[in-house]
Amino acid sequence: MRLLDATFAVVLGITLGSSFMVCAALIATQKWHGRFSLDHDTTGAQKIHRQPVPRVGGIAIALSLAIGAALAYSLHSPDGLSMATLLICATPTFAAGLLEDLTKQISVRMRLAASMASALATIYLLDAQLVEVDTPLLDTLMDFGMLAMLFTCFAVSGVINSINIIDGVNGLASGSVVIMLGGLGSIAWMQGDSLVLHLCLGGIAALLGFMALNYPFGKIFLGDGGAYLAGFWLAECAVLLLKRNPDVSTWAVLLCCIYPVWETGYSMYRRHMVNRVNSGMPDMLHIHHLVLHHYSTLREHAWAPSWLLHAMTSSSIWMMVLLCQAVAVSGYLDTALMMPCVMAFGLLYQLIYAPLAGSSSKQPQNILG
Repeated sequence: MRLLDATFAVVLGITLGSSFMVCAALIATQKWHGRFSLDHDTTGAQKIHRQPVPRVGGIAIALSLAIGAALAYSLHSPDGLSMATLLICATPTFAAGLLEDLTKQISVRMRLAASMASALATIYLLDAQLVEVDTPLLDTLMDFGMLAMLFTCFAVSGVINSINIIDGVNGLASGSVVIMLGGLGSIAWMQGDSLVLHLCLGGIAALLGFMALNYPFGKIFLGDGGAYLAGFWLAECAVLLLKRNPDVSTWAVLLCCIYPVWETGYSMYRRHMVNRVNSGMPDMLHIHHLVLHHYSTLREHAWAPSWLLHAMTSSSIWMMVLLCQAVAVSGYLDTALMMPCVMAFGLLYQLIYAPLAGSSSKQPQNILG
Protein backbone atom coordinates (compact mmCIF):
# COMPACT_ATOMS: atom_id res chain seq x y z
CA MET A 1 0.00 0.00 0.00
CA ARG A 2 1.28 3.45 -0.90
CA LEU A 3 1.56 5.57 2.24
CA LEU A 4 1.28 8.88 0.41
CA ASP A 5 -0.70 9.18 -2.80
CA ALA A 6 -1.63 12.09 -5.04
CA THR A 7 -4.97 12.55 -3.28
CA PHE A 8 -3.41 13.21 0.09
CA ALA A 9 -0.73 15.38 -1.49
CA VAL A 10 -3.57 17.64 -2.68
CA VAL A 11 -4.99 17.65 0.85
CA LEU A 12 -1.62 18.76 2.21
CA GLY A 13 -1.32 21.53 -0.35
CA ILE A 14 -4.80 22.85 0.43
CA THR A 15 -4.09 22.65 4.17
CA LEU A 16 -0.89 24.65 3.83
CA GLY A 17 -2.46 27.22 1.52
CA SER A 18 -5.54 27.73 3.67
CA SER A 19 -3.40 28.19 6.77
CA PHE A 20 -1.38 30.89 5.03
CA MET A 21 -4.46 32.66 3.69
CA VAL A 22 -6.28 32.68 7.03
CA CYS A 23 -3.16 34.07 8.70
CA ALA A 24 -2.89 36.75 6.03
CA ALA A 25 -6.56 37.63 6.51
CA LEU A 26 -6.14 37.88 10.28
CA ILE A 27 -3.17 40.21 9.84
CA ALA A 28 -4.97 42.35 7.24
CA THR A 29 -8.09 42.74 9.39
CA GLN A 30 -6.44 43.29 12.76
CA LYS A 31 -7.76 46.84 13.01
CA TRP A 32 -11.24 45.32 13.37
CA HIS A 33 -10.45 42.54 15.83
CA GLY A 34 -7.27 43.92 17.36
CA ARG A 35 -9.06 45.04 20.51
CA PHE A 36 -9.33 41.37 21.40
CA SER A 37 -6.63 39.62 19.37
CA LEU A 38 -3.58 41.86 19.71
CA ASP A 39 -1.00 41.17 22.39
CA HIS A 40 -1.14 44.66 23.91
CA ASP A 41 0.97 43.75 26.94
CA THR A 42 4.55 44.22 25.74
CA THR A 43 6.05 44.68 29.21
CA GLY A 44 5.35 41.31 30.86
CA ALA A 45 8.03 39.02 32.25
CA GLN A 46 8.37 37.05 29.02
CA LYS A 47 7.59 39.77 26.47
CA ILE A 48 10.30 40.40 23.88
CA HIS A 49 8.34 42.38 21.27
CA ARG A 50 7.65 46.11 21.20
CA GLN A 51 4.70 46.20 18.81
CA PRO A 52 1.30 44.58 19.47
CA VAL A 53 0.88 41.53 17.23
CA PRO A 54 -2.18 39.31 16.63
CA ARG A 55 -1.80 36.22 18.81
CA VAL A 56 -4.55 34.20 17.16
CA GLY A 57 -2.53 32.12 14.71
CA GLY A 58 -4.18 29.08 16.23
CA ILE A 59 -7.36 30.01 14.37
CA ALA A 60 -5.56 29.55 11.05
CA ILE A 61 -4.07 26.23 12.12
CA ALA A 62 -7.40 24.89 13.36
CA LEU A 63 -9.33 26.04 10.28
CA SER A 64 -6.74 24.67 7.87
CA LEU A 65 -6.75 21.30 9.63
CA ALA A 66 -10.55 21.28 9.46
CA ILE A 67 -10.46 22.08 5.74
CA GLY A 68 -7.82 19.41 5.17
CA ALA A 69 -9.79 16.80 7.11
CA ALA A 70 -13.03 17.63 5.28
CA LEU A 71 -11.28 17.47 1.92
CA ALA A 72 -9.57 14.17 2.78
CA TYR A 73 -12.90 12.69 3.81
CA SER A 74 -14.68 13.95 0.69
CA LEU A 75 -11.93 12.48 -1.49
CA HIS A 76 -12.36 9.13 0.28
CA SER A 77 -8.94 9.22 1.91
CA PRO A 78 -8.95 6.40 4.49
CA ASP A 79 -7.58 8.66 7.22
CA GLY A 80 -9.80 11.70 6.68
CA LEU A 81 -12.29 10.66 9.36
CA SER A 82 -9.55 10.02 11.93
CA MET A 83 -8.02 13.40 11.18
CA ALA A 84 -11.39 15.07 11.73
CA THR A 85 -11.95 13.10 14.93
CA LEU A 86 -8.57 14.15 16.31
CA LEU A 87 -9.37 17.78 15.57
CA ILE A 88 -12.72 17.45 17.35
CA CYS A 89 -10.90 16.00 20.36
CA ALA A 90 -8.58 19.01 20.32
CA THR A 91 -11.53 21.40 20.71
CA PRO A 92 -11.47 21.75 24.53
CA THR A 93 -7.78 22.59 24.81
CA PHE A 94 -7.78 24.80 21.71
CA ALA A 95 -10.89 26.66 22.84
CA ALA A 96 -9.45 27.25 26.31
CA GLY A 97 -6.24 28.60 24.82
CA LEU A 98 -8.03 30.80 22.31
CA LEU A 99 -10.32 32.23 24.98
CA GLU A 100 -7.24 33.06 27.04
CA ASP A 101 -5.77 34.83 24.01
CA LEU A 102 -8.94 36.88 23.56
CA THR A 103 -9.94 37.55 27.17
CA LYS A 104 -6.82 36.94 29.33
CA GLN A 105 -9.21 35.54 31.93
CA ILE A 106 -8.94 31.75 31.63
CA SER A 107 -7.13 30.32 34.64
CA VAL A 108 -4.22 27.90 34.38
CA ARG A 109 -6.34 25.31 36.17
CA MET A 110 -9.12 25.63 33.59
CA ARG A 111 -6.67 25.29 30.72
CA LEU A 112 -5.12 22.23 32.35
CA ALA A 113 -8.56 20.67 32.77
CA ALA A 114 -9.30 21.36 29.10
CA SER A 115 -6.09 19.65 28.00
CA MET A 116 -6.97 16.63 30.14
CA ALA A 117 -10.45 16.56 28.60
CA SER A 118 -8.97 16.55 25.09
CA ALA A 119 -6.64 13.70 25.98
CA LEU A 120 -9.50 11.73 27.51
CA ALA A 121 -11.68 12.26 24.44
CA THR A 122 -8.91 10.92 22.21
CA ILE A 123 -8.58 7.83 24.39
CA TYR A 124 -12.25 7.02 23.92
CA LEU A 125 -12.66 8.05 20.28
CA LEU A 126 -9.32 6.97 18.78
CA ASP A 127 -8.04 4.50 21.37
CA ALA A 128 -4.99 6.74 21.80
CA GLN A 129 -3.78 5.37 25.12
CA LEU A 130 -0.34 4.37 26.31
CA VAL A 131 -0.24 0.77 27.49
CA GLU A 132 3.49 0.47 28.17
CA VAL A 133 6.42 2.87 28.29
CA ASP A 134 9.42 0.51 28.23
CA THR A 135 10.12 1.17 31.91
CA PRO A 136 9.57 -1.91 34.13
CA LEU A 137 8.02 -0.30 37.20
CA LEU A 138 5.75 1.99 35.20
CA ASP A 139 4.76 -0.83 32.88
CA THR A 140 3.65 -2.87 35.89
CA LEU A 141 1.53 0.00 37.17
CA MET A 142 0.06 0.57 33.72
CA ASP A 143 -1.37 -2.93 33.72
CA PHE A 144 -4.15 -1.23 35.65
CA GLY A 145 -6.30 0.42 32.98
CA MET A 146 -7.24 3.47 35.02
CA LEU A 147 -3.60 4.25 35.83
CA ALA A 148 -2.68 3.90 32.15
CA MET A 149 -5.47 6.32 31.27
CA LEU A 150 -4.35 8.84 33.89
CA PHE A 151 -0.73 8.56 32.81
CA THR A 152 -1.70 9.13 29.18
CA CYS A 153 -3.73 12.22 30.07
CA PHE A 154 -0.87 13.55 32.19
CA ALA A 155 1.69 12.94 29.44
CA VAL A 156 -0.45 14.55 26.73
CA SER A 157 -1.21 17.54 28.94
CA GLY A 158 2.48 17.91 29.70
CA VAL A 159 3.44 18.05 26.03
CA ILE A 160 0.60 20.50 25.31
CA ASN A 161 1.86 22.91 27.95
CA SER A 162 5.51 22.40 27.01
CA ILE A 163 4.91 23.83 23.54
CA ASN A 164 3.43 26.93 25.13
CA ILE A 165 6.57 27.20 27.29
CA ILE A 166 8.92 27.32 24.28
CA ASP A 167 6.70 29.74 22.33
CA GLY A 168 8.80 32.84 22.96
CA VAL A 169 10.77 33.54 19.78
CA ASN A 170 9.50 33.91 16.22
CA GLY A 171 9.14 30.48 14.67
CA LEU A 172 10.67 28.53 17.55
CA ALA A 173 7.62 26.61 18.79
CA SER A 174 6.00 26.06 15.39
CA GLY A 175 9.29 25.13 13.74
CA SER A 176 10.21 22.77 16.55
CA VAL A 177 6.84 21.02 16.28
CA VAL A 178 7.29 20.73 12.50
CA ILE A 179 10.67 19.07 13.05
CA MET A 180 9.34 16.77 15.78
CA LEU A 181 6.34 15.76 13.67
CA GLY A 182 8.83 15.06 10.91
CA GLY A 183 10.69 12.68 13.20
CA LEU A 184 7.52 10.89 14.30
CA GLY A 185 6.28 10.78 10.71
CA SER A 186 9.55 9.24 9.55
CA ILE A 187 9.18 6.44 12.09
CA ALA A 188 5.55 5.96 11.05
CA TRP A 189 6.63 5.76 7.40
CA MET A 190 9.25 3.11 8.18
CA GLN A 191 6.62 1.18 10.15
CA GLY A 192 4.11 1.42 7.31
CA ASP A 193 1.63 3.35 9.48
CA SER A 194 -0.27 5.57 7.06
CA LEU A 195 -2.58 7.08 9.69
CA VAL A 196 0.16 8.51 11.89
CA LEU A 197 2.15 9.56 8.83
CA HIS A 198 -0.84 11.46 7.42
CA LEU A 199 -1.60 13.09 10.78
CA CYS A 200 2.01 14.22 11.09
CA LEU A 201 2.07 15.59 7.55
CA GLY A 202 -1.25 17.37 8.07
CA GLY A 203 0.09 19.08 11.17
CA ILE A 204 3.28 20.03 9.35
CA ALA A 205 1.33 21.56 6.46
CA ALA A 206 -0.89 23.64 8.76
CA LEU A 207 2.11 24.90 10.74
CA LEU A 208 4.17 25.72 7.65
CA GLY A 209 1.38 27.94 6.33
CA PHE A 210 1.43 29.81 9.64
CA MET A 211 5.22 29.99 9.73
CA ALA A 212 5.34 31.77 6.39
CA LEU A 213 4.04 34.87 8.20
CA ASN A 214 5.48 34.20 11.65
CA TYR A 215 9.10 33.43 10.82
CA PRO A 216 11.21 35.44 10.86
CA PHE A 217 9.30 38.74 10.96
CA GLY A 218 6.64 37.87 13.55
CA LYS A 219 3.57 39.24 11.77
CA ILE A 220 1.32 36.86 13.73
CA PHE A 221 1.80 34.68 16.81
CA LEU A 222 0.56 31.22 17.75
CA GLY A 223 -0.95 32.43 20.99
CA ASP A 224 -2.01 29.97 23.66
CA GLY A 225 -4.64 28.48 21.36
CA GLY A 226 -2.15 27.74 18.61
CA ALA A 227 0.51 26.45 20.98
CA TYR A 228 -1.96 24.16 22.72
CA LEU A 229 -3.31 22.84 19.42
CA ALA A 230 0.19 22.21 18.06
CA GLY A 231 1.21 20.51 21.31
CA PHE A 232 -1.92 18.37 21.34
CA TRP A 233 -1.37 17.28 17.74
CA LEU A 234 2.25 16.38 18.49
CA ALA A 235 1.38 14.49 21.67
CA GLU A 236 -1.40 12.46 20.09
CA CYS A 237 0.68 11.56 17.06
CA ALA A 238 3.28 10.25 19.52
CA VAL A 239 0.71 8.27 21.52
CA LEU A 240 -0.92 6.81 18.41
CA LEU A 241 2.47 5.83 17.00
CA LEU A 242 3.27 3.88 20.16
CA LYS A 243 -0.19 2.33 20.50
CA ARG A 244 -0.32 1.17 16.88
CA ASN A 245 3.32 0.05 16.72
CA PRO A 246 4.28 -1.76 19.95
CA ASP A 247 7.80 -2.50 18.71
CA VAL A 248 8.65 1.23 18.55
CA SER A 249 10.59 2.28 21.64
CA THR A 250 8.81 4.75 23.90
CA TRP A 251 12.21 6.28 24.59
CA ALA A 252 12.72 6.97 20.88
CA VAL A 253 9.40 8.82 20.77
CA LEU A 254 10.37 10.70 23.93
CA LEU A 255 13.66 11.65 22.29
CA CYS A 256 11.72 13.07 19.35
CA CYS A 257 9.78 15.33 21.74
CA ILE A 258 12.47 15.83 24.38
CA TYR A 259 13.35 19.51 23.85
CA PRO A 260 10.08 21.11 25.04
CA VAL A 261 9.55 18.39 27.66
CA TRP A 262 13.02 18.90 29.15
CA GLU A 263 12.69 22.68 28.96
CA THR A 264 9.47 22.53 30.95
CA GLY A 265 10.78 20.11 33.56
CA TYR A 266 14.04 21.98 34.05
CA SER A 267 12.23 25.32 34.27
CA MET A 268 10.01 23.99 37.05
CA TYR A 269 13.06 22.66 38.90
CA ARG A 270 15.00 25.90 38.43
CA ARG A 271 12.19 28.10 39.68
CA HIS A 272 11.11 25.96 42.62
CA MET A 273 14.37 24.41 43.83
CA VAL A 274 16.98 26.99 42.81
CA ASN A 275 15.23 30.35 42.75
CA ARG A 276 12.66 29.42 45.42
CA VAL A 277 9.73 30.94 43.56
CA ASN A 278 6.46 29.52 42.28
CA SER A 279 7.26 26.94 39.58
CA GLY A 280 4.63 28.59 37.37
CA MET A 281 6.15 32.06 37.69
CA PRO A 282 7.15 33.39 34.24
CA ASP A 283 10.71 34.58 33.71
CA MET A 284 13.22 35.18 30.92
CA LEU A 285 15.61 32.37 31.79
CA HIS A 286 14.44 29.77 29.28
CA ILE A 287 17.17 28.62 26.96
CA HIS A 288 15.66 30.52 24.02
CA HIS A 289 15.77 33.75 26.04
CA LEU A 290 19.42 33.16 26.90
CA VAL A 291 20.37 32.32 23.31
CA LEU A 292 18.53 35.44 22.13
CA HIS A 293 20.35 37.51 24.73
CA HIS A 294 23.65 36.05 23.55
CA TYR A 295 22.93 37.01 19.97
CA SER A 296 21.66 40.44 21.01
CA THR A 297 25.27 41.60 21.29
CA LEU A 298 24.98 41.93 17.52
CA ARG A 299 22.83 44.97 18.22
CA GLU A 300 26.13 46.82 18.26
CA HIS A 301 26.13 46.41 14.49
CA ALA A 302 23.62 48.16 12.25
CA TRP A 303 23.04 44.99 10.25
CA ALA A 304 21.49 43.07 13.15
CA PRO A 305 17.75 43.88 13.25
CA SER A 306 15.56 42.16 15.81
CA TRP A 307 14.03 39.77 13.28
CA LEU A 308 17.51 38.46 12.46
CA LEU A 309 18.21 37.80 16.14
CA HIS A 310 14.96 35.85 16.38
CA ALA A 311 15.81 33.89 13.23
CA MET A 312 19.28 33.04 14.54
CA THR A 313 17.89 31.96 17.91
CA SER A 314 15.19 29.71 16.46
CA SER A 315 17.47 28.14 13.86
CA SER A 316 20.16 27.44 16.48
CA ILE A 317 17.73 25.56 18.71
CA TRP A 318 16.21 23.80 15.71
CA MET A 319 19.62 22.22 15.10
CA MET A 320 19.42 20.61 18.53
CA VAL A 321 15.89 19.38 17.80
CA LEU A 322 16.98 18.01 14.42
CA LEU A 323 19.82 16.11 16.05
CA CYS A 324 17.32 14.42 18.36
CA GLN A 325 15.18 13.36 15.39
CA ALA A 326 18.16 11.93 13.53
CA VAL A 327 19.22 9.83 16.52
CA ALA A 328 15.67 8.71 17.34
CA VAL A 329 14.83 7.70 13.77
CA SER A 330 18.09 5.78 13.38
CA GLY A 331 17.49 3.64 16.46
CA TYR A 332 13.77 3.76 17.13
CA LEU A 333 13.48 0.02 17.84
CA ASP A 334 16.30 -0.10 20.40
CA THR A 335 15.26 0.98 23.90
CA ALA A 336 18.71 0.18 25.30
CA LEU A 337 20.17 2.73 22.90
CA MET A 338 17.44 5.34 23.22
CA MET A 339 17.45 5.58 27.03
CA PRO A 340 21.04 6.88 27.29
CA CYS A 341 20.38 9.16 24.32
CA VAL A 342 17.58 10.85 26.25
CA MET A 343 19.96 11.30 29.18
CA ALA A 344 22.62 12.60 26.80
CA PHE A 345 20.21 15.29 25.66
CA GLY A 346 19.87 16.44 29.26
CA LEU A 347 23.65 16.71 29.49
CA LEU A 348 23.85 18.57 26.18
CA TYR A 349 21.13 20.97 27.34
CA GLN A 350 23.03 21.74 30.53
CA LEU A 351 26.32 22.19 28.69
CA ILE A 352 24.63 24.83 26.54
CA TYR A 353 22.48 26.38 29.26
CA ALA A 354 25.05 26.80 32.04
CA PRO A 355 27.52 29.12 30.27
CA LEU A 356 24.69 31.15 28.73
CA ALA A 357 23.09 31.63 32.15
CA GLY A 358 26.45 32.41 33.72
CA SER A 359 27.20 35.14 31.19
CA SER A 360 23.89 36.87 31.87
CA SER A 361 23.67 38.12 35.46
CA LYS A 362 20.51 40.07 34.68
CA GLN A 363 17.51 39.65 32.43
CA PRO A 364 18.12 39.96 28.68
CA GLN A 365 18.06 43.47 27.30
CA ASN A 366 17.99 45.00 23.83
CA ILE A 367 16.12 42.04 22.42
CA LEU A 368 12.76 43.63 21.77
CA GLY A 369 11.41 43.24 18.27
